Amino acid sequence: MLLLKRLAGLALTVALTLGVVVFTSPGIVNQVRLGLDLKGGFEILYEASPVQGEGEIPVDTLRQTAKSLEKRINALGTAEPEIWTEGTDRIRVRIAGVTDEEQVREMLKKPAELTVRGPDNQVELTGTDFVEGAAQVVYDEMRNPNIQVTVKNKEKLESLSTRLLGQTISINLDERVLTAPVIQAVLTNGICRITGQFTYEDAKNIVDTINMGALPLKLTEKFSQSVGASLGQQSLEQTLTAGAAGSILILLFMLALYRLPGIVASITLITYSWLLLLFMNLMQATLTLPGIAAFVLGIGMAVDANIINYERFREELRTGKTPLSAFKAGSKRSFKTIMDANVTTLIAGFVLFSLGSGAIKGFAITLIMSIILSIFTNIYFSQWLLRMLLRTGLVDDTRFYGVKPEHIIFQAEAAVMPATRRRVDFVSRRNTFFSISLIATLAGIASLLLFNLNYGVDFKAGTSLDVTLSRSVDASAANEIVRQAGFEPSVLSVGGNGQNRVSMRFDRVLDPSGKDSAQIVAAFAAAYGNDISKEENTVDPGIARELALQALYAVGLASLGILLYVCIRFEWRFALAAIIALLHDAFFVVSVFSVFKLEVNLPFVAAMLTIIGYSINDTVVIFDRIRENMRFARARTFEDLVEIVNRSVNQTLGRSINTVIAVLFASVALLFWGSESIRMFSLAMSIGLLVGMYSSICIASQVWLLMKNRSLHRRSKQEQKVADGLYPLPVLPIAYEDEED
Repeated sequence: MLLLKRLAGLALTVALTLGVVVFTSPGIVNQVRLGLDLKGGFEILYEASPVQGEGEIPVDTLRQTAKSLEKRINALGTAEPEIWTEGTDRIRVRIAGVTDEEQVREMLKKPAELTVRGPDNQVELTGTDFVEGAAQVVYDEMRNPNIQVTVKNKEKLESLSTRLLGQTISINLDERVLTAPVIQAVLTNGICRITGQFTYEDAKNIVDTINMGALPLKLTEKFSQSVGASLGQQSLEQTLTAGAAGSILILLFMLALYRLPGIVASITLITYSWLLLLFMNLMQATLTLPGIAAFVLGIGMAVDANIINYERFREELRTGKTPLSAFKAGSKRSFKTIMDANVTTLIAGFVLFSLGSGAIKGFAITLIMSIILSIFTNIYFSQWLLRMLLRTGLVDDTRFYGVKPEHIIFQAEAAVMPATRRRVDFVSRRNTFFSISLIATLAGIASLLLFNLNYGVDFKAGTSLDVTLSRSVDASAANEIVRQAGFEPSVLSVGGNGQNRVSMRFDRVLDPSGKDSAQIVAAFAAAYGNDISKEENTVDPGIARELALQALYAVGLASLGILLYVCIRFEWRFALAAIIALLHDAFFVVSVFSVFKLEVNLPFVAAMLTIIGYSINDTVVIFDRIRENMRFARARTFEDLVEIVNRSVNQTLGRSINTVIAVLFASVALLFWGSESIRMFSLAMSIGLLVGMYSSICIASQVWLLMKNRSLHRRSKQEQKVADGLYPLPVLPIAYEDEED
């Protein structure tokens, strides 16, 4: 009876979970907000300044300017514009689905114009005629809200009110009428009161607009990104295909490797993906190309929690424990390891979120959410399902978990886990590993000194223009077309799946209105037809310097945060070894991009910080096992340390390799089948994953070993001096009662 209840409970849980996922997924997917790089449109970062003179811009004025821009865009019928202020003098605008981008951009950067017009529509007053910030909501004797404004020139208002007495005037923002009062008296003191059937909200909005009009702002483009609608749709389809392929490969890998736990992992991974989309909708987060990359990589990260748990479970099974006992022991031992590994990646994600902007911030949000949800689904939910299954007693055969009976070593309950069947002497090869890393580092330094990095427009200013044609083109023909159009790109390359994507980089900023890029696109259209999509990015020199500094701060802060966390959780030698391995991985990827002159841009920085998180993740898992084995083995000699390190690395080797393979499925799928825009991101991730696994196994643990050995050596020398009487132990003075005599 108990068995039937447990089976029914398990079946009902799985059925309800999968049923809810299948039933609600179409609606959730349809509600996901897509970024510009997935549906087309443009994004502009404006720097605001007063039209006349200089000075600080009041926060309310900046906000009202943003509201004015939103009203202008809404008047065009554009769906869901995204506009917000940044800092003290910037406004960021995102607009999707625009057919005439040049017209919209020209309209947006024109200062908001506040005017007072007479019955003949002639301008009588402008926004600069009003006293800054003097407009306010006042109340009449019936407590109805009115609007009171003050002008700078009393005589001008008196002349106006005398000439138009009894007539209707209008107060307009651009071409929109805010209110149309009738002049009922001659105004001699420079103050006028506007009455009407206002609600407080209406009156307050008009007051805010008038105060804004008193200091109209000039908007200068500092950064812009433009993506054609067809190119966005193509990027979405390619990246979703790559994500689906990567996810399916990960699920098949888990099923083949872990058998029955692999089925449980597949259920939890599906649940995790559903929850991630659900929470993105609830938070109204925008899904971008880097966001999809973070989503797919998050699945790989979620797999890691299952792999750590299942590898530990199988280790316990090999000691002869029953599956339920092995599961309980393995879950208890693996929990801290999983949490340490996830927290280090979270640190990198929070740094990205705090210092990033635009698509990079979207990537960081997705990464952070994926880690948090992974903890709940792939630790708690996964363990709960597997525990329910084990309690039925129907799956006690170890072959259900990938452990053959001949691999079980029966032993009494012991604190120290037995060495795995694999036995590789990594420590004896440390000089070879160090030599390989040293050669790679020197080659990277030489490449950076000779060639530096191929910085994208994000970091050196200018304009990047990517044009996708209907058929293939060679670089020489594309170069000739651009030159005949009157432009000289600093870099031009041809790529894409069908060699139909022309990527151009200009060291100067092209016309912000889009006229220059339109001229280039027209030249390509004349030669290859009108079926053309473009992606354009322009970065002002000041913004480029700012982005470069933010990238350096991000890497520095992430490294510092990880260093502090590892110091707190382990010891300073572990932290120092981890940071050395981390810098080793980051520099290796930078060196590869330098040697092959690959473009370094903001997505590359996101990839670097993610690599840092994954690298420290691998390292922490090995260090956690070293720390655990150190508790039960008194390391007095170098040979003792060698045994502990070799044992720990071999015990976690399966986890290190399996995790990297799983995440590589996602990363390589994005590299080969994903959008061209995130190809370099995926390449950096793939290289970083491999070198991160190498450094965790071959570098970090060996560096810790050498530092720990020096500590043991110093301790043994002190103990020897004490034994020889050359370095006596300190003796505390003891006062005797007859000492005064």
